[in-house]
Amino acid sequence: MSKHQIKLINRELIEITGVTEVLNYSEEEVNLETELGPLFITGEGFNIKQLNLDDGELVINGHIMNLDYSENAKGGSFLNNLFK
Repeated sequence: MSKHQIKLINRELIEITGVTEVLNYSEEEVNLETELGPLFITGEGFNIKQLNLDDGELVINGHIMNLDYSENAKGGSFLNNLFK
């Protein structure tokens, strides 16, 4: 595995390393596990351009609005966590 890094370009493309698992994916949110814990990404029009879990790499394009490192992100979508 590689170190965990995030490269965000114009809020339209995000390159992430150190990804261990993609837990949930939709056009509006991506919930993943990284070497440093859970990461929850929200936005619009997400499309996974590249996913290689062997190397821990993920590339997503779309309009990125929010990145959240939170233990609450591990359990699913924001609404699911809200109503627990």
